[in-house]
Amino acid sequence: MTQLTTALALRAAINVLRDSAESRRMPSGVKLDEASENLHFDAADVLEEALAALRDHE
Repeated sequence: MTQLTTALALRAAINVLRDSAESRRMPSGVKLDEASENLHFDAADVLEEALAALRDHE
């Protein structure tokens, strides 16, 4: 069993955000408009920065 770490949780959130933005759909199937798509990409970028900062302190 893999232990959930902050880094794994951040990576999972980043993947969901990017997958949703790229497919223009939420995991539930709801379509994203262009503004929401961009917001998902921006949020994924912010989490990527947080993940990099976390790794710098490990």
